[in-house]
Amino acid sequence: MSNHFIVSQRADVWLYSHRGDDAGPFKTREEAIEAAIQQATQAGDPATEVIVQDKDMQQETVWRYPED
Repeated sequence: MSNHFIVSQRADVWLYSHRGDDAGPFKTREEAIEAAIQQATQAGDPATEVIVQDKDMQQETVWRYPED
């Protein structure tokens, strides 16, 4: 099972959610992605991904936990 951090924009701010909890707000998409990757790295789960979801619900995986 994958461990997802979902980055999305709500109104004029960006945030990321993980297991139902939101983190943010961030001023830019890049700031939100960077913060999500930082938290995802600390998860220590090789199934972890950071995904950006746009307003049309299209998703793009922008980071995966590094394989050894």
